Amino acid sequence: MEQQNQQPQPPVFNQPQAPQPAPQYQPRVTASPMMDPVTAVKTCFKKYFDFKGRARRSEFWWFVLFVIIVSSVFTFLSLLVPAIGYLSGIFGLAVVIPEFAALTRRLHDTNHSGWWVALMALCFLAYYGCAAYLLGPNIQAIAGMTDPMELTKIMVDSVQASPAVATTMVGCSMAAFLLLIINVIFAVIDSKWGENKYGPSPKYQ
Repeated sequence: MEQQNQQPQPPVFNQPQAPQPAPQYQPRVTASPMMDPVTAVKTCFKKYFDFKGRARRSEFWWFVLFVIIVSSVFTFLSLLVPAIGYLSGIFGLAVVIPEFAALTRRLHDTNHSGWWVALMALCFLAYYGCAAYLLGPNIQAIAGMTDPMELTKIMVDSVQASPAVATTMVGCSMAAFLLLIINVIFAVIDSKWGENKYGPSPKYQ
């Protein structure tokens, strides 16, 4: 009987809500402006032997573009004036170290070890060392050779004379190419904000 006499209760609005947890603090991250090409090239030459620290994408890729453009100009001019080919070789040797240093810093910026760059460099050195061993005895004949058939014959004879060295050269070339792809992938990744074991972020403050 008591249940039948109970009247429906009106809805209650604006009921007090349980306290919500305070939002977690999110650090404010701002990106500094992209490094301009001139500053990037100057920085890479200034840090010629610096394999420590971090380098953002603009620093590394502007320097790579600079090396590609200058090398292309030297190659084109060497077709007109063969003596310029020596300058192209000197320039290529001069930028090897700062390129590897900048790539190492770029990998550090993405929180990857610079040993990826060192391993790639070792594979390239082994490849060129094997090539020099195979073609070294015939280097003078190859330098003045214009007949591609004769050049092919010399290379085939060199490979047949040292098959182990030739196999090592092929293996090193494949490993170097694979490591080059890995390093390029690491180099295009955006900077990791915050400080890591290689230093503070050069992009995000």
